[in-house]
Amino acid sequence: ARGNYHPTCKPIKLMSYLITLGSRPGDIVLDPFLGSGTTAIAAKMLKRHFVGYEIDPEYCKIAEARLSAVQEQLI
Repeated sequence: ARGNYHPTCKPIKLMSYLITLGSRPGDIVLDPFLGSGTTAIAAKMLKRHFVGYEIDPEYCKIAEARLSAVQEQLI
């Protein structure tokens, strides 16, 4: 994936597609391995709530920064 945030980073477009297959706007999306936050970003863009867990503090910082940037764009 672009940006090389994480070794297994998935495209936002793919995660968005998967989220739309299994949820509706307003639903909660769970990502127990948050990584760089791609699933959370896709969930936000699709008007879903999300819960994510990540054990690595560095990836938490990356995910937080990416989510903040997306939230500013969505406002």
